[in-house]
Amino acid sequence: MSRGSKAIKRLRAAAFIIVVFGLLLASLYTSRRAPPLVRIGEIKPIMNFSTVCVQGVLESNARILRDGAVLYLIADETGSLPVFLNRAPEGMLPKAGKRVAATGRLSVGAGNRVRMNVQDPGQIEVLGNAAPTLVRGQVSGVWSPPPDSRAPYRITLARPEGPLEVVHWFTPEHQVAVGDQLEIKGIIGFYKGRMQLKVKEAGDIR
Repeated sequence: MSRGSKAIKRLRAAAFIIVVFGLLLASLYTSRRAPPLVRIGEIKPIMNFSTVCVQGVLESNARILRDGAVLYLIADETGSLPVFLNRAPEGMLPKAGKRVAATGRLSVGAGNRVRMNVQDPGQIEVLGNAAPTLVRGQVSGVWSPPPDSRAPYRITLARPEGPLEVVHWFTPEHQVAVGDQLEIKGIIGFYKGRMQLKVKEAGDIR
């Protein structure tokens, strides 16, 4: 065999080793890379079977189902997502209003209904109380409580993700009218199953 043929074979072997090594590095990087954080309302059917992370507020108390799985109803400012943990974690389950992060695999079923399946209790983390969030939209309705009432003022905000009820207990510095474009900072919460944005400061409505 000529020296040229031996050199070509060595080059081919070296190239093969480099390619295999590169693929192994790429696979290792992908497996260790943190799943992307996504907003619930932006989950699409094409993301079926993808592993992602979501953060939001519990709509209701986490509860154990008959089959032993645990249901977490997590909502952010864009939507709501049922998250199923295959087995109960140790300790008490978090209550409604707690802010949590969940990492799991998406499953898109009939009618584009989305759920998340989580295998390990460590993939659901309680982050504490809900943090302030910023929303934008157009006023589609305004309601003021009667005199001497403890009920809050209400603003219905129209957004691409769907309507959102904004509540506060102070008289606005400026009258808010239907059609106004607003930027509001508040805490996502729930009342009788409806998502609300609770505002603490008048300056948080702009």
